Amino acid sequence: MKPARVVAHLLTAQAINGFGDGLWFSIWAIFFTHVQHIPAGQMGLAVGLGGAVGLLAAVPMGVLADRHGSREVLGVVIVLRGLAMAAYVFVTGFWSLLLVTICFHAVRSSGAGIRVALIYGLMPEEQRLRVLAQSRVVQHIAYAVGAAGGAIVLAVDREWIYLAAVLINAATFLVTAYFTVRVPRVPAVPADRRHGSTQAVRDFPYVSIMLATAVLAFCWSMLSSGLPLWITTHTTAGAWVAAVAVALSSILIAAFQVRVTRGVTGIPRAVGAARFAGLLLAASCAVFALAALPSNPVLATVVILLGVCANVVGELYYVASRWALSLGLMMRDAEGQYQGVQASTEAIAVAVGPAVVTGLVTGMAGVGWLVLGAILVVAVAPLRVLAARTMRNPERVAAAAARDEAGREPALKET
Repeated sequence: MKPARVVAHLLTAQAINGFGDGLWFSIWAIFFTHVQHIPAGQMGLAVGLGGAVGLLAAVPMGVLADRHGSREVLGVVIVLRGLAMAAYVFVTGFWSLLLVTICFHAVRSSGAGIRVALIYGLMPEEQRLRVLAQSRVVQHIAYAVGAAGGAIVLAVDREWIYLAAVLINAATFLVTAYFTVRVPRVPAVPADRRHGSTQAVRDFPYVSIMLATAVLAFCWSMLSSGLPLWITTHTTAGAWVAAVAVALSSILIAAFQVRVTRGVTGIPRAVGAARFAGLLLAASCAVFALAALPSNPVLATVVILLGVCANVVGELYYVASRWALSLGLMMRDAEGQYQGVQASTEAIAVAVGPAVVTGLVTGMAGVGWLVLGAILVVAVAPLRVLAARTMRNPERVAAAAARDEAGREPALKET
């Protein structure tokens, strides 16, 4: 199969998945509380616990991807996610919601890492980061379209349309799986070359770098959780500015993610990009804190949007550096489990991010933003030293040198 067609299948699958996610995450809270009649407190606890437990599946599923092929395992994972989504129609209370949420988040967190491993195995080295960046652009555009669909569901506000939206989302996973399994097969790791199933989690240098950079994922909670609360309680800007911030973020990501990623190649540049991202995100925290000072709503809005721009540029460099580091530092013949570590560490930051950000912003006001900025800078400060120590491993250096050889040619030649 020609590489261009492989990329087309991958991007189509990501677009369909992004549409379903945008639809679902626009309506899920209302669906559970108003349609399934689950009390808000029980819903929050079930979703939080279910998401946390589900994170544990990413590395074991990555091991399966190494042993049976990333395409096959990812296809199964996507279908299971669709089935879990459809099962939400039948939840009636806390325990059923918890059980389904564990299943849903287990396959969701697993799929993120396996998909990166699949792209790694399919694409030539010089195209991997570009395809990942293109996927993110497509995902954001499709997510916005799905969110618009969610707005229609919320406007109609009838039980039947909520149920229809859930089932439509479940169907999108089946279509996503179809396009995923149409790409060429990435050969499984031969038995004589397999690493132990705990190789990645025991690789302390790699795990430490993934944990350090994952802290930068707080950037998403800053816009989705911290900023709306800050705008309404500490600034003179209108609440609508929070929605504009999200829209501006999506536009900038769609416009610049591929361009930024193109310049972040190799470990030294990736380390520099991650540290630069930390500084930019810290700067955005300081700007958000300053937005509380103007008494003029227009001026406050301008300050907030300047902070959003700094935040999004930081996010662009964070995502690009995360891809480059996670792919460039993993050991050969264990790509699935290493990407499982990558996915699970980021998912942890995403899960705790809202609590950390809102706690600092609501509990410490402007000082909380400054403390958050300091956390981001400190987290990535030791990356240069950590990366240098990581690359002293002769096996890792050899893996990096030979990385483009494993599994690529058969995948691209298969029809």
